[in-house]
Parts: sequence; structure tokens; C-alpha cells
Amino acid sequence: MSESRGTFDRIRALLEEGAIAPTPSNYDFLYRYVTAADPQLVDAVDIARRNHGTLADRLIANIRRDLYGTGRQGVSRILEDTEAQLARMNDYVERQDAGARDYVVRLSRSDIDASATLERQRQMLAEMIDATNHMLATTEQLQAELAASSREIDVLKQDLEIARVDARSDALTGLSNRKACCDYLDAQLERARKEGRPLSLIFLDIDHFKKFNDNFGHRMGDEVLRLVSASLERFFHGRGFVARWGGEEFVIVMPAHEAEEAFQFADRFRQHIGSRAVKARNSGREVGRVTLSLGVAGLLSDDSAQTLIDRADAALYDAKADGRDRVVCWKAAA
Repeated sequence: MSESRGTFDRIRALLEEGAIAPTPSNYDFLYRYVTAADPQLVDAVDIARRNHGTLADRLIANIRRDLYGTGRQGVSRILEDTEAQLARMNDYVERQDAGARDYVVRLSRSDIDASATLERQRQMLAEMIDATNHMLATTEQLQAELAASSREIDVLKQDLEIARVDARSDALTGLSNRKACCDYLDAQLERARKEGRPLSLIFLDIDHFKKFNDNFGHRMGDEVLRLVSASLERFFHGRGFVARWGGEEFVIVMPAHEAEEAFQFADRFRQHIGSRAVKARNSGREVGRVTLSLGVAGLLSDDSAQTLIDRADAALYDAKADGRDRVVCWKAAA
């Protein structure tokens, strides 16, 4: 509890220090920084803080773009609603402008002529009062409409942030999803090329996962997925970027790590998971051990993100074909 509280306090201090908007996206970014979940992000933030003193929304956006890429999310409805609200606000402004011009014209027609009869002067004064009252009423109505639209846009902005975060997260495990992983890998591959640094990729598959669903039900299968996910996050904390690729398959991107280093980490994690007996949370019944097959590949000079993925996936296939519960590092054919 105290550790979680300390994490929250550090995030809150950073938000206040840089006057950063407390959006879900920014909170997720700062959580990854404070907990060192992504070592590349930590490095980038530390450099930014040294150069600029404090973080700010603009710096966070730049770092996020550099590390994870831009990506496009399926949020067309929110974008359409936002565009509609902006169009309404533009209409309010135009109506306000037209009302102001009309007011000026009506006032010019109602200028009180000192030589006019008293009755005419009274009539001109009444016209001026009427024009002023009309202008005030119109302005009040437009201000109310504008305020309502502003509130709606604030809600849509929050929805957009939430949708953006949700679109990059796996609902069951809370890990980054395949899309987020691909964006991160693209950005890190480009960075590795520029800086001449290594990059490795680990593909991980839970062995015989179907038996957990068949023998103990899908709820038990979900528990196993969450167990592996939480263990991955803890074990690779500060070392690599963990994501759920799909089903019972996970990916770890390890910037600045050679393939041999990644292999050692992968095998240590395999042994760590395999040493634990899994029990059903509700009944406490032991359901057996979880074993893993893992494939590792290091970045080659002519690699694209897809060829690196293909080689790590091929190594994973070899690990399963060789009997599972093992790690295989990709090697070029002799």
C-alpha cells in the first residue's frame, strides 16, 4: 500500500510541477516513468527534465511520438462529434458578429437629433433601448450556447483520451496490446538504427493453454493469463516493453539488449514461472504448473520490424516443436 501511495504522490508532484493536464494518457505516461516500466521512456524523460527543468504536455507529446510512434485510433465517432461542436461554435461566433453589426446599424439609425421634436427624440431613444436590449438578449443566448458547447467538447476530449488509451491496452491483462507494441517496436527499431544500438525481441507462448480452459473453465484460463502478465511486468520492469500479442502469446521488446542477453532473461523468466504451482483463486485447488515456450531474435542490419517479428516467431515455433518448456534463439541457417 505504501509503495502504491508513493507512486501516486510522485505522479501528482510531476503533474503539479509542470502544470500537466491530468488526462488518462498523461497519467499512463507518468506511471510508466515513475515505475520505470519502460527504460527508454525513463531515459528520454530524464534528458528532457535536465534540458527543460520540468515536464510539460508538449514535451510528453514529443517523447510519446518519438518512442511509440503516432498511430491512428478507431475513434471516428468522437472526432465527428468534436467537429460538429466546433462547427456550432464557429456558427455562434458568426452570429455574434452579425448581431454586433446589426446593432451598430440600428444605433446609427436611431441617433438622437437635438433639432427633432420631443416626440421624435423619445421614439429614437426607445429604438436605441430596444436595439440594446435585443443585443444583450442575443449575446446572453449565444454565450449560453457557447458555454454548453465548450463543456461538450471537454467531455469529448476526455472520451478521446480514454478511447486512445483503451485502444492501446488489452482489456483482460491491462498490458499494452499488439497495436501499441507494433508502434513501439517501429519507433525503437528506428532509434536503434540511428544510435547503432542492439535491439531484441522475445515471443512467449503458454504451453498447452487450452487444457486450463478445457479442464477448469475459461475463468481459470483468464487467471493464468493474468498471472503470466503480472509476472512479466514485474520481471521485465525497467528492462523491456511487455505486450499481449493475442490469445496466450506475449511479446517483450528489449531495446539496448543483444540477443544473448535477451535469451538469458527469457530463460530465467521461464524457470521462474515453471517453479510455481498454480492454484484456483476461489477453491484453492492446485491445477498444475505453467510452462512456457519462448523464441528470441536480435536485430539484424537488414531487418524490418516484420522480419524481426517473423524470426522471433520462427524461434518460438522451434521451441514448441522441440518439446516446449524451453527458449530458442534464432540462428541463421548454416
